[in-house]
Amino acid sequence: MIVDFTTNSLDKKLYQKAILHYIYDHYHVEDFPKLLEQDKWKITIRKLGDFQRNFYDSTVKNLNYGMPHGVTGDNVVTCYVNDDINPMIFMQNMTVINHELAHMILKIYYGNQRGTLNHDDVWGKAGQERNFFSTEVHNRVYEKRVRKFLITHNNSKYQFYGVDIEDLCNKRNLNKGL
Repeated sequence: MIVDFTTNSLDKKLYQKAILHYIYDHYHVEDFPKLLEQDKWKITIRKLGDFQRNFYDSTVKNLNYGMPHGVTGDNVVTCYVNDDINPMIFMQNMTVINHELAHMILKIYYGNQRGTLNHDDVWGKAGQERNFFSTEVHNRVYEKRVRKFLITHNNSKYQFYGVDIEDLCNKRNLNKGL
């Protein structure tokens, strides 16, 4: 797995540590094949100003390009964040990065299994069927199913939040319905 930055101001080691913490918190200890699959992925952290607005088609409305956001594709995650070292900006940026990482992790675990969107969002209407790795993350965000993560970096403590998908990954065997 490659984590690449095109930003100028971010503490890359801090972000790498937080990214890896979130990712590895979600892997079942016996899922070595999933870890190998993850190694094919590239995660790129870019400045907000790098985003090409024509990426989204005209059906996407009300997207604020001035706020951090991201895109998850095939073996690639691209996040557009505020290029600022403020610890509050770190929390905001990591929320978006973790959202995209949740898509990545669920895509690795569940491939193109289908799911149903339970709530309207920017990408669709409740009841629509889409890929599980997409619908489940968006359902959980709407339902406020997030979890706090803590790391230490350069003798300072940092907290950030991410979509809670633990039950679908490293504790998924407890939920036999999936």
